[in-house]
Amino acid sequence: MLAEIEKLLAQVHTESGSDAAGQPSRQRSPPSTAHVHTGIGAIDSDLAHTPPTPARRVIELAGTAGSGKTQALLRICATAAMAPASADVVLIDADGTLDLRRLARQMRQMAVDGGATDSAAEAAAAQALQRVHVFQPATTHALVATLAMLPRYVRERRLRVRLVAIDALGGNHWIDRKEAACLQLKIKRATPWFRLQQLLVDTLLATCQRLDCLAAVAQVLVLPAFASEDERQERVFAVGGREFRDAMIPRWQAIVLRTYVLEPAVCPDGLTRVSFAMH
Repeated sequence: MLAEIEKLLAQVHTESGSDAAGQPSRQRSPPSTAHVHTGIGAIDSDLAHTPPTPARRVIELAGTAGSGKTQALLRICATAAMAPASADVVLIDADGTLDLRRLARQMRQMAVDGGATDSAAEAAAAQALQRVHVFQPATTHALVATLAMLPRYVRERRLRVRLVAIDALGGNHWIDRKEAACLQLKIKRATPWFRLQQLLVDTLLATCQRLDCLAAVAQVLVLPAFASEDERQERVFAVGGREFRDAMIPRWQAIVLRTYVLEPAVCPDGLTRVSFAMH
């Protein structure tokens, strides 16, 4: 099993955000269990009242394409990386479309909003990027391998990881279905795709438990909700007057602490603002 994971991990592109900033990586002290602030008021308020438990460590941001999921996720990553306690962040780009310059802009803007000059904000962003470790697994199999190897990666580099962020979870849904040669069986849990999803959920939870950290996940809603009663166990999300469902198995809900549905709206001032509705 370990050999198979090592082989899959070899397919994963990984680089530190510090590489993007042209800065060397630094070794850090062992992981910390301090509370993670997300920088999003609604989420921080909920976390203060209902903190993560050993079995529930995932904050889920769900929405359709263009709803602001990735921007919110980058805000959470920037807030964690720029915290006074200097937390390390693992950022996993599940569909290979993430532009790290968006994260750098978030960091610079946060520093400016805090009263820093432009040059000081640039320096603060470059320093924070050193604490962001980016992985780009090409498939869900590689994503599972990445999650499985994270504790060793963190231990060898003596990182202090408080947040594992995954962007575009579910974005490879149709590729996974095709690669798994999913059969139309009456018992869904017998399909290769279902077993892959089980492995993903269990590995994410186990990794968060070993690192004693929180996970923030941007979940893609691309599937129209079923109308038949046989599919009522699926989660249904109401977005823009339409109903969608996610690509995850029911077990996923057991590790999620909070789910927020993001929906953009154009305000009278012409700006687009994103609403966070708890699901």
